[in-house]
Amino acid sequence: MRRNIIPVFIIAGLLILSLFTMITLQASAQGGGDNDVEEPFEPDGWYLTSFSDEEWAFPYYQPGTSSGDAIWTVGESSFESLYPTGFEFEAVASSSGGEIVEASVIWSHTPEKLKRREAQVNPTTGRISLRWSVDESLPPWVAVNYYWSFIDSAGNRFRTGWILGEEYSDDFDTWERFENEEVIVFIQDGLPVETAELTLQAMEDQNPTFLQAWGGPLSYKPRVILFSVRDDFERWRSGFGGGAVIGQTSDDWGATVQVIVEDDISNLTYGTVLHEIGHLYQFEFAPDAFPPGTWLTEGNASFFELSQEYDFEARIRDFAENDELPILLEGPGPNAFASGPDGRGRLGYDVGYTFFHWLTINYGLDAHRELIEGLAAGEERNTVLERITGLTVQEIESEWRAWLGAYGPAPTFYPSPTFEYRVPAIPTMQQFPTSTGE
Repeated sequence: MRRNIIPVFIIAGLLILSLFTMITLQASAQGGGDNDVEEPFEPDGWYLTSFSDEEWAFPYYQPGTSSGDAIWTVGESSFESLYPTGFEFEAVASSSGGEIVEASVIWSHTPEKLKRREAQVNPTTGRISLRWSVDESLPPWVAVNYYWSFIDSAGNRFRTGWILGEEYSDDFDTWERFENEEVIVFIQDGLPVETAELTLQAMEDQNPTFLQAWGGPLSYKPRVILFSVRDDFERWRSGFGGGAVIGQTSDDWGATVQVIVEDDISNLTYGTVLHEIGHLYQFEFAPDAFPPGTWLTEGNASFFELSQEYDFEARIRDFAENDELPILLEGPGPNAFASGPDGRGRLGYDVGYTFFHWLTINYGLDAHRELIEGLAAGEERNTVLERITGLTVQEIESEWRAWLGAYGPAPTFYPSPTFEYRVPAIPTMQQFPTSTGE
């Protein structure tokens, strides 16, 4: 395991990149428009000699483009974090075709999740700036990668290449940054270094399983941001309000953010963190297939935990032996947060976990990958499962129940209406109660 430990107050300055101290480029290729959200640029012309089709799915490979006949000069460019209220971009640029009349910054925290805002242009000095205020909530230490887009008075357009490596730094508190090949971890002062070390090790240990189960890695290195002080955790959550939330995960951020409320570091790192990374894989590989609050979504993420607060399988085997198992594969199945026969919540979490455990024990991790590929292609869940197992859906349900120790045949399936799931347009946040095991 390789570990980089760098105090955040040192790296904050080092990460401010000026990729181009001076760029002079004769316009030769078509540029893009300046909408609120920009679609990825398509490769054309000589760019194809440097980048494969597969690489173009990752926007940070895209070089700068231009249209028109102007010569553009772009000097210094800078980024400043103003956490928790936002951040600021500045640049100096000019065009031989005339004054710059429009300028925008396009940025992202993860690939292909882009934001665009218009910047202010000082025609006298050529200085261009944008101060962006957080419109909902944004945790510290997410990546900020960006590029500039300019239009001059003659209609010539230019966009720079991506400027990578900035972070939305929290300068209120003391943090440490850790990194290995699988994950970037930030821990607030007050947490033992062991917290980060175990997170790195947990991700390293589980990485082969993630890769085989999903068919490949995430398109970015996920971030784990761990607070030691709840008030500081709440500082960035103005758009969500208060409540008992102790952790949130978003594919927009490419991160899970947790506040430590107990001393069980092992369960946090080998349990919660891996569960949340599982959600990031869901968001990227099959975003429309995992509706919030379902056994499929939470049971799947629970499958990747290496440490459990209690024995999920033993709990569900007790239900099976008492003939109290819910029907799993008819309709949406049990809700993730529903109460079980024992009066405890998280029924869908635990039932779903046992199904994925059964599936992979009998058909291997490649069955998980095939299921994800089918769901991502828009196939219905049970149809994919029947193809993978060679069984009817009723036989699948019966085999799973028998494996858990249930007696007798599975309950009869009845025709049910088709359910249409609509994933929220805003990031899906995983929320946890302050008590455990519920």
